[in-house]
Amino acid sequence: MTLPYPHGHDYYTPFYLLATLTNVLWLLWEGWRRGFPLRPWLTLVAASSLALILGTKLITYPVDEWGTLLFSQEHTDTARSILGGGLAAVLAVLALRRWLGLSGAVLDALALPLCGALVVQCVGCVLTGCCFGLPTTSTWGLIYGAGTPPWVAQVQAGLLPATAAHSLPVVPTQLLALLLCAAVAGVLLATRNRRWPVGSWLLLQAGLLLLGRFALAFWRDPAGEPVAGTWHAVPGGHWLGLQVLLLPLGLLALGAWAWRVRQSSQTPALAPPEPAQVAGAGRTLAVVLAMLALTAVLGRSALTLPEVLVVRALLLAVLATEASAALATLHAGSPRLAGLPLSLVLAGAVLLTTAQAPAPQRPAGDSTGTTRTTILTGGVLSNQHEVEQDILYDNSGCSGSQRLALQQRVQAVGGEVAFETAKASGYRSTWGGGVWVGEQRIAMQPLPEPNGSQLITKRDTTMRRALVDLHIFREVHRDDGWLTRDLRFGLHMGSLGYFSYFDDGNSRDGTWLMPEAMFRLGKPSVLYGQADFCYGAENALGAYTTRFGLGSTLGIRNGPNLLVGYARSPHQPTPSLGFVSALLRLPGRPGLSLEPYFATDLGRHHSFSLKLNYRINR
Repeated sequence: MTLPYPHGHDYYTPFYLLATLTNVLWLLWEGWRRGFPLRPWLTLVAASSLALILGTKLITYPVDEWGTLLFSQEHTDTARSILGGGLAAVLAVLALRRWLGLSGAVLDALALPLCGALVVQCVGCVLTGCCFGLPTTSTWGLIYGAGTPPWVAQVQAGLLPATAAHSLPVVPTQLLALLLCAAVAGVLLATRNRRWPVGSWLLLQAGLLLLGRFALAFWRDPAGEPVAGTWHAVPGGHWLGLQVLLLPLGLLALGAWAWRVRQSSQTPALAPPEPAQVAGAGRTLAVVLAMLALTAVLGRSALTLPEVLVVRALLLAVLATEASAALATLHAGSPRLAGLPLSLVLAGAVLLTTAQAPAPQRPAGDSTGTTRTTILTGGVLSNQHEVEQDILYDNSGCSGSQRLALQQRVQAVGGEVAFETAKASGYRSTWGGGVWVGEQRIAMQPLPEPNGSQLITKRDTTMRRALVDLHIFREVHRDDGWLTRDLRFGLHMGSLGYFSYFDDGNSRDGTWLMPEAMFRLGKPSVLYGQADFCYGAENALGAYTTRFGLGSTLGIRNGPNLLVGYARSPHQPTPSLGFVSALLRLPGRPGLSLEPYFATDLGRHHSFSLKLNYRINR
């Protein structure tokens, strides 16, 4: 089978970025599914992801050259190996989980997401030609074009002339690795409900992957092996140096797994784990400060641009959740609000210390004056509403009512991608979409009645519902002076929220489909008006919101954009809020921008979101 190879096309980077995002989003989902506290778990995901990225590179370098890799300001290409990344991520989790107040169950949460990410990455490896196998005459061999890693290795080995149009067929070790990772993921899914001790699934995953990787190395070309890729004589033949390490480590991991499972089966009942003490904001921010200090001194070779984006998005998400937690206590005047300014200062530090390379400038356009831009967005959102409401005992209408204190809280994370085409005439068209996931919690507490009426005992005290928003939209812009206009329409699909707490007994009916619309008219540099409905996930998840506002770029072309106005959500009896949102472009980095948004009734109803946008010229 011959694979296409467009000269100069990079298959590896987009799949590498997609695999990293798959791992991060799956980890967040695993944390939500297992009930881990969001803020410390998000911090741990950020730290382990940074450790994984650096570990994949460090293992390919001798220890005495680690300083060169980490702190050099020269751009150098380096190989990667997930063996080092996985080990570094586990070590980071072991070092930080107690500090952040998380239980040992977080180790098992790492296992399945990594397998899913590796499946995605293996697709990129197949298309790129890295991690290639030995030459083969079998019909299952893959043939790569000139200039690919297999072709280069075979030319250097004298197997091909330099004028060859393509490589010799090679064993598809990347496809075998994909099947291996998928099979291990299947085993983990099939056993996820077993009553095993914590850490057992991670040991099982490590043992199976290590032994599978050991077997694959028999077909792997040493030229495509970045770690211990030299032959060593062993009884009965030759092994790669990596195989000599993988076999005992894999057997040790599986042996430890079997011993732990056997020990637990001989125990009548597993003792419940001690509840972990959730870390406060101080410990979370201390970890973020340590990560900022590390990324600030890293050289240009340590993190590529996609890796910088992932790390920055994770750190901003941590700081945004701390800020939203502080904002949620605004009505109570809690001292925790003091953490908000620190979080915002650190958010600025994230952008300044994790950018090893400046964003590219916007191009002048092609021969027709048309420019094309890809916009990547990641962020967090939160909204909270508290109310006291009279609820009927039943639906017959004959009984009395009970007064309940209700608290609704929504928290979600997600990302979007948009493709923008702008013409010299001032017309701009954008298509985009995204995915947001989170949770809505509605807590209910009966309040005592002055007349001593009966309490409701049948209703649950807390409703927890998963939220998912699959979002698509189209936006057009026409530049025409004071008649400059923008029109946006789209659709939110998924489990969007439970907007009415109780409605004739149908309080658990969720909303699954919601349209999106926005119209803007005016001269942006001076003043424009905007009306929108469900504009973005922050105004659709948990609270479909209608807004009317006035905005301006304050006379600066492509400068900051400020919008203030009135918002209305379905939450009674306080549906009205004032809001302020902004688009803040970073000085010296025109491709990066922040989108903070805050709405409040100055009482017990708040909404907050923070997004980071990165514009990539195509």
